[in-house]
Amino acid sequence: MTQKGIARSGDIELHWQTSGQNGSADTVLLINGLGGCSKRWGDRYPALLGERFRVVRFDNRGTGASSKPSDAFTLEDMAVDATAVLDAVGVERAHVVGVSMGGMISQLVALEHAKRVNKLILMSTHHGGPNIHQPTEAAQAVFMPPAGLGVEEVTRQAMTAFVAPGFADRQPEVIDRLVEIAVESPTPYGAFMAQLQAILASDRTERLKDVDRDTLVVHGDEDPLVPIGNGRQIHERIPGSKLHVLNGCGHLPMWEMPEALAKTTLEFLG
Repeated sequence: MTQKGIARSGDIELHWQTSGQNGSADTVLLINGLGGCSKRWGDRYPALLGERFRVVRFDNRGTGASSKPSDAFTLEDMAVDATAVLDAVGVERAHVVGVSMGGMISQLVALEHAKRVNKLILMSTHHGGPNIHQPTEAAQAVFMPPAGLGVEEVTRQAMTAFVAPGFADRQPEVIDRLVEIAVESPTPYGAFMAQLQAILASDRTERLKDVDRDTLVVHGDEDPLVPIGNGRQIHERIPGSKLHVLNGCGHLPMWEMPEALAKTTLEFLG
């Protein structure tokens, strides 16, 4: 049964929803990436998780129906947001799953709010700082679109560039759906840039050794935005972590390989 509500993190309102199991089922908190509202998780991956867990998704600050602050904020602020969502749904601890920027936020939840985390899954993400593996030229170009392009075309170019080579041609309906979501729930330019600045200001390189939760790092070997070397670096820095490589996958595993991603997730969460 789906439930919806609003969590409050300081003066920020965060819209959340639950799906899947209720009652005594463990909770999985999904944290999305740069500029993405909760719809950007798609339907298939959360539904598969929901067969065994209560799944909680929320719109990050700046996206969807959540508050769109004009002031600067940090990834640490967004980690507090995640704990506020857990408070709102009445959960003390959850498995935390983050993709891209959501994986960066998840690292900080595990570091600064460890008591709220059961197991940790970090997908398509990096640890910040000057030594990360940089995006390909094509992926970087997405952040400098030609003047005059609308949300639809900018999103289509970005999503096509971020998935594995050839995926957009094989499954154009996926790209179409991602474009629809961006048009339905556009993220204001100022909010997008505030999130991007929060990413650029955060360096967790030396802190990852202090993550003491069971951690799975998941990365596509054809990720053009956050190349797989970043996943390997995180794996090397978090003691006892596991690394799972999705062969032939780009930056969006929940769209490119939802079944394989769910299988890996469920096996790790046990």
